Amino acid sequence: MVDDVYVRLASHLKDLVMGYPYKDELLDLLKGMFEPLEAEVVMAIPNNLGPLEVVDLDEILSRTNLPAKEVKETLESLARRNLIYTGKTASGRPGYALLQVGYGMPQAFFWGGMSDDEQQKEMARLVLKYFTVPTTKEVYGKGQTKRFRYSPASLSVEVPMQGVYPHDRIEALLEGVSMAAVAHCPCRTSARILGRTDCSHSLEVCLKYDEMAEFVISRGLGRKVSKDEAYHILERSEKEGLVHMVDNVKGQIKHTCNCCGHYCWNVGIIRRRKVPRDALMAVYLVRQTEEEECLGCGACEDICPVEAVKIVEDKAQVDVDWCIGCGVCAVVCPTEAITLVRRWDKSPPEDFATLIGELVKEKQDQ
Repeated sequence: MVDDVYVRLASHLKDLVMGYPYKDELLDLLKGMFEPLEAEVVMAIPNNLGPLEVVDLDEILSRTNLPAKEVKETLESLARRNLIYTGKTASGRPGYALLQVGYGMPQAFFWGGMSDDEQQKEMARLVLKYFTVPTTKEVYGKGQTKRFRYSPASLSVEVPMQGVYPHDRIEALLEGVSMAAVAHCPCRTSARILGRTDCSHSLEVCLKYDEMAEFVISRGLGRKVSKDEAYHILERSEKEGLVHMVDNVKGQIKHTCNCCGHYCWNVGIIRRRKVPRDALMAVYLVRQTEEEECLGCGACEDICPVEAVKIVEDKAQVDVDWCIGCGVCAVVCPTEAITLVRRWDKSPPEDFATLIGELVKEKQDQ
């Protein structure tokens, strides 16, 4: 029975570190992605790997009875169509891995930008049908350790911050990056593919680093940029009111999404008050206003991506339960009346490996 292949595949993908919650809509998405034989090959790729961790062909062959030539050709076809992750193993051999949610799924369909391909439009429809608010909450809201966090704007203007650490600043995070690439925002790109045009923010602002940069460059999903150009992209994003979202680590970030409140899966959901802020993201900073300096001009109210600011009696009032500490309001404040303050003493995991280790442990404890 053909459908059984996709049920088994859905079960396999559910157990990834950044797994796919099982829903009937997932079966439709998987059928749009894979032929039955391809689904069998995908199930031979281990599901106990962390994001961006790969295994070689021999490891995959050891997990299936399919002919080696057929498996190799299928893997190459899936890689060409950006349906699996590829990279180098520790020994330098070609490696393969499953696309994990937030690390290529569903982003790989849209990182390369819009095309006239009807298949891309169909995938945008299936992705939207599957990644509902409850599904997104299930992926990102479980456990104490959050997958991603916001890094405050600080390139366009020196945002005053109290009680912050170097890893709170986006420019410090980029210092440890060895390679950078830029791709298209998958959220806004998929929205435009589906005919939604009410968001005018830039599209080519999704930054990838190190292994993720190598992947999007090798697959033609993004272009290599210098660190200086990456800084300029971040600066332009801040001026547009876009929010820096990074991996929830002190260092070794793999990407910076520059998110808007219209269609981005995190900022947009928080803006619409669909999911409590702290259930979805790690938010380490919030805004504080020097009332004596505030003119009540409304610039911060207009730009706030989550609508957490209101002008009341000519002064800005902030809903600290929804403020995400992104700092874009400080970019437009004419009197520098805005300061970002630390919410708590808790810090992010040390690096990417530590983050994944914590997520794995929490998943095992559930």
